[in-house]
Amino acid sequence: MCIAQMRERQSTRNRRGAAEWRRERVGLTYHSPHKFRHGHAVYALRLAKDVATLKAVSQNLMHENLAVTDGVYGVLSDTDVKRQISELGKGQTRSESREVGELVSLTRELLNKLEADARAKGRIV
Repeated sequence: MCIAQMRERQSTRNRRGAAEWRRERVGLTYHSPHKFRHGHAVYALRLAKDVATLKAVSQNLMHENLAVTDGVYGVLSDTDVKRQISELGKGQTRSESREVGELVSLTRELLNKLEADARAKGRIV
């Protein structure tokens, strides 16, 4: 091993020792830069409300496209899946829920008319 390599190793050990000393002094546990990146990505994707935000997160992570970000970080936990499914439709406005109610009423009315028409023509439903 040459002197330059030995100095590089010693320098690396010194930096690691200093970093460990700082962490111990302030009471922080070590987390690799990758863990911080992953945490940032998961947190940002959870908060994203539209495709533009997803795209911004993807670009911030320097991914080539949104599919890469989705493939690596887009897997939902079981808890997230349950929460998303249980919240479906809760964000509807009054006009949206009124429209859905009207659509259900119209569908029932149409079915009743079709059944009455079938009975009148002798086709029992």
